Amino acid sequence: MIMAAPAYTQQITLPDGSPVPEQFCHNDTAVQIKGDVQGGTFSGCGVMQQNGLWYFNPARAVSEVTVFPHSCHIMYTSQHSSISKRIIIHKPVIIEPSLQSQGTCDGAFTLRAATKYAGSYRYSWAPALPLQEPGQAETKGLISQTTTFYLTVTDNISGCTGKDTVMISKYPIPVVTVSPEAIIIKAGESIPLEASGAVSYQWLPGKWLSSNTIPDPVAYPRAPVTYTVVGRNEFGCYDSAHARIAIIEDYFIPGAFTPNGDGLNDVFKIENIGYQGIGAFQIFNRWGELVFEGHTASAQWDGTCNGRDAPAGTYFYHIILNALDGSSKVHKGSVTLLR
Repeated sequence: MIMAAPAYTQQITLPDGSPVPEQFCHNDTAVQIKGDVQGGTFSGCGVMQQNGLWYFNPARAVSEVTVFPHSCHIMYTSQHSSISKRIIIHKPVIIEPSLQSQGTCDGAFTLRAATKYAGSYRYSWAPALPLQEPGQAETKGLISQTTTFYLTVTDNISGCTGKDTVMISKYPIPVVTVSPEAIIIKAGESIPLEASGAVSYQWLPGKWLSSNTIPDPVAYPRAPVTYTVVGRNEFGCYDSAHARIAIIEDYFIPGAFTPNGDGLNDVFKIENIGYQGIGAFQIFNRWGELVFEGHTASAQWDGTCNGRDAPAGTYFYHIILNALDGSSKVHKGSVTLLR
């Protein structure tokens, strides 16, 4: 009795003789394929020949496919037989939009990733130490120096992965200084200020300054004020400094005047008045009669009443000075008119 030889099953294999996998990820590299019967040719999805060798390229197999997973076949045909193998290609894991480099002044930042195709994914950011939630699609972080982060996104169904990198730059913070930091001036005086350490500047408040956007403005304060200068460098990082200006009220009210036309002490007025406004400037005689009244900073009494020279003697004033902050000062006293 003659026994029949067992049937031979033709296979499509890798170069090492192992079977070609049934499932691929979209971004897997091309693999060389072989038929175990020499002299045949390959056809089907993703098949390509290069330098006399045959390859299966997953990305090429689904170049015009939008629905995943995608199933297709590769065929090997020899002189006497052919064989077909079904291949499943899973959707690509595409991080979209791609991660964009960013910068931070204080070291704080946020990483945020999304995928082109819906699905269930695992996220892994590295290095993980600077991050609050390195296993989430979105996480906050804090760095002390420029750091590159690597993201791996894994499809929980297929195990396919997508990768991207992003650089977070730690920008330097400027050190802004201002001169003078504190000064006392007389009412009506000006004072030059100067800031340094930055590229651009803004002074707050902007009032009573020759400019509030230059490093060296001149201040003409009408009341005590603290200026804050905010300086930014070329990266937009900022620092601030302060200049405090106090004002001495240097005015005084004389006790006598001599309206004789000699150009010396000819009028009774407030000397060295700065930026105060006059709410009242009243002169009374000894019987309480009003002999003069003014309401401006230039108010002054020339020693006359109703167009005639007032007699020498003692008169009484009632003066109200209004400050720019809304407060008032009342001055009452006597002045001697000498002739």
